[in-house]
Amino acid sequence: MAEIFLILGLIAVLIIFIVWPKISLYTLAFLAPVIGWSLYYKNLILTPIDLIAVLAALAFFLRLIFQALFRVKEPIKLKWPLWLPFLIFLLINFLSAIFSVDPSYSLWYIVRWLLLLYIGYIVVPYNLINDGKTLKKTIIALVLSSLVVLSSGLLSLYGQDWSDSFFRLRSLAIAGVFPFGDNQNLIAEFLNVGVFLILVLKELLRSEKIKKIWNIIAILMAASIIMTFSRAGWITLILQAIFYFGYRLRKKIKFSTLFFAILGLLLILSPLLWKMDQLQKENVSSTENRLLLTEIAWQAVQNKPYFGAGPGQFVNLVADNIRFTAKYGAPLDSHGMLQKVAAENGLLGLIAWIFLLGYLLKIAGQSLKKYYQDYPWILPLILAGAGGLFFQFFNTSYYKGKVWIPIAVFLAAGRLLETKYATPDKRKN
Repeated sequence: MAEIFLILGLIAVLIIFIVWPKISLYTLAFLAPVIGWSLYYKNLILTPIDLIAVLAALAFFLRLIFQALFRVKEPIKLKWPLWLPFLIFLLINFLSAIFSVDPSYSLWYIVRWLLLLYIGYIVVPYNLINDGKTLKKTIIALVLSSLVVLSSGLLSLYGQDWSDSFFRLRSLAIAGVFPFGDNQNLIAEFLNVGVFLILVLKELLRSEKIKKIWNIIAILMAASIIMTFSRAGWITLILQAIFYFGYRLRKKIKFSTLFFAILGLLLILSPLLWKMDQLQKENVSSTENRLLLTEIAWQAVQNKPYFGAGPGQFVNLVADNIRFTAKYGAPLDSHGMLQKVAAENGLLGLIAWIFLLGYLLKIAGQSLKKYYQDYPWILPLILAGAGGLFFQFFNTSYYKGKVWIPIAVFLAAGRLLETKYATPDKRKN
């Protein structure tokens, strides 16, 4: 009986997404950071956002089929963003899966993670964001989600011992479940996205009073990233801030002014830097853990340099490492996307992944050069997506929606601006 209700519920959601496809888009955006709550059905494990992504993709393509069958006057024109670098990466993954020790598992990993990433978190959002209102509403959904993550982090301060050297913003459990993940890095990585999406909304507002309110919220979110004492969060935020203010003030600011501004910031942060140092002294095992994971990745590349061990095999490589399991217990996935790709897909996969990152970087640079003067919100929008992706040099969310949905939003925004620039009378509207 329970399975019947589950099936009926999924069908109902699917119908809603077919009739009102943009509801699926806003739902995806709002649920983006919910990666710690898993849904189990037999041997299948999905997070809520993965389930929504599957339903959204199914609804999207069913709608395309209906439009083709019934010859709708203005059907959706399907577009495939980033198709070339992703196709190359997928082909190398396919070859890597064939040569792996467990081809069936590796092929399933490609479907479960890489195809879902591309179809569910890039293609569908990119195609559904077909006008300015939809773009703004999607950004609002992401901002609201980041505010929920921020609130959960601030609530985690309640009851902590402020004299404890491990006092920090933490992930908050609800009924025994950590919806946003079980450590502070997973909080920080989405706040690094959210703080710049808030600046996007601020740029789109006209009221100076409301802009000031959003500035305060952005500062609070940035301070919260600092209070997580996440090394990756700090590095990402600092680089985002340097690029943001450097680009905005590039024609006004002098090098000496920038130097003294950075020096002043370090003096202000010095108590926090001391606490960060204390945390790292007491958390040496975390650094050693990651160094060992890097050694395991390098060994895998040496063993299979061209195509790697196979998609999804990194955890198995760690499980086979006696030193890791003896010291740390349960095996972990790679804390860094380059190690992950190199170990699983070899040097060819690593080259393909770097090509994808370079492709994105090129699009971002072209968008800034072409659109920033008329649409300054493109800068924080790029930095929001770049922040989530850069964080994955140190974390494990490389194939998840929380990283790629903001990138899809930026790519869709670029397409909309390109359309406006093709008709100069519509600029700034």
